[in-house]
Amino acid sequence: MARKCPNCFATVPATKVLVYTNDLVCPSCNSPLQVSALSRNISMLAALIVAAIIWRIASAYYLEHPGALGWVLPVLFAFLAYSVAAPLVLAFIADLQLKPLEPATVVAETAPAHQHHHSH
Repeated sequence: MARKCPNCFATVPATKVLVYTNDLVCPSCNSPLQVSALSRNISMLAALIVAAIIWRIASAYYLEHPGALGWVLPVLFAFLAYSVAAPLVLAFIADLQLKPLEPATVVAETAPAHQHHHSH
């Protein structure tokens, strides 16, 4: 199973991966972690496939049973399916990597320019 810290190999709970995806910290060694781009893309692709299947099934159903909301309900069901499938897939396949350190920003103070007044 994925979700192991690459620094200390401790397993990170799926709930932490889902809730703190952008601010993830290893519970064992406190290393800053991030979910790999490949894991995010795979979960997104799997969720899109699930959403397309749900949309197709719902569209076929509402084509045979027309109604006032027959055109919007397949889209709503596909959106809900995507919203559930993406985090579920990510919870199972999340590959964690150490978060790169952000470069420290240096703010240089500028000295006020001296104004010279010439009096003649």
